[in-house]
Amino acid sequence: MLQLDLREFERKARDIGGAIDQVPFALAGALNDALFKARDHLINQTWPHAITVRNPNFIRAALNVDKATKGKLAGAVFDRLGRASLNLHAKGGTKAARGRLAIPSTAVKGQRTAKGVPRRLRPATAPNTFRKGDAIFQRVGWKPNGAAKRTSKSAASTDKRRVQLLFTLRRAAQIRKDVPFVEDFRRVVLEEVRRSFPQRMARAMATRR
Repeated sequence: MLQLDLREFERKARDIGGAIDQVPFALAGALNDALFKARDHLINQTWPHAITVRNPNFIRAALNVDKATKGKLAGAVFDRLGRASLNLHAKGGTKAARGRLAIPSTAVKGQRTAKGVPRRLRPATAPNTFRKGDAIFQRVGWKPNGAAKRTSKSAASTDKRRVQLLFTLRRAAQIRKDVPFVEDFRRVVLEEVRRSFPQRMARAMATRR
């Protein structure tokens, strides 16, 4: 949480000839300017510079602004979707599941797209899979039941049947802090609210009754 000292803005208002009773209105406007600026920065700078982006529309859809008012000098940029554990990316921690978390192998991660893991590699829909212990494996290159078996030595030498690891099953997984959401948010909001306040104060004084 980032807290602002109201006295700083009251002093600034006096310095530029503003009225103290207009500070809440001007500060709410400046804070909203800062929140939208911070949201844009988190979307266009923080997120893509920290991770490999597969769906550029996701983070824009996820981050929303809770605006401040003159009666509520508080606001936030928050995750309205709650799908990608953004808070864990920002602070690190443990991701728990009701059942088991399917942790994708390197082979699966390498084939993720903007829509996520392809259906042919998902735990519930991947063909020719079997579970052994806390892992899900897939048979690759195996012929269906009833197909003719290879008998020649040349065929055997080119047999490409193999088993690959798809997922490791865990009850919880550690998510490391890897996206500086908090640090960038604080920096951008402080810079922008201080930059925007004099303009907002001048506008408030111009429309004061």
